[in-house]
Amino acid sequence: MRNIILTFCLGAILMSCQNNNPPTTEANLAIPPPQAVPLNVALNMTQASYQLGQPITLRFVLKNNTPEMVTFCKLNSPANEQHWSNCFEIKDVKGNNIPFIGKIAKHKGPVEDKDLISIEGNGIRLYTIDIRPMYLLNKIGRYKISFVGDKINLLSNSLPAQFIIK
Repeated sequence: MRNIILTFCLGAILMSCQNNNPPTTEANLAIPPPQAVPLNVALNMTQASYQLGQPITLRFVLKNNTPEMVTFCKLNSPANEQHWSNCFEIKDVKGNNIPFIGKIAKHKGPVEDKDLISIEGNGIRLYTIDIRPMYLLNKIGRYKISFVGDKINLLSNSLPAQFIIK
């Protein structure tokens, strides 16, 4: 990314040296909008059914489908260990949302290097997490869970995974 910016700046300088006319209007450079991170996000339940009151574990899988290293912000995702917020949508069989009961992770200030994770080209990162302490999963039934990416981490949403509480 740094090389692209340096190449762009060098090209802009060279182009400006070729124009001998003084500028007549101000040039406004548009800042490109943030682009989604080119990672596939998948959820895999560690088992098909769980006993009521027991841990409900899933695997949060990030796969880099490009040959280049990809860096993303781990905030508001399970990649941020136990400090993530409501980044899942869980629904019961009737389509009702299951409430988030965990602590909301707070972040102040700009994103720092410690908030970033890199995945090598065609690499995979896997995080196994227990969602039960974070969501009100206190009833027997069938559920669907999806990861919901956000404006901070720019990760894409996942397809839903299903599980049963007995």
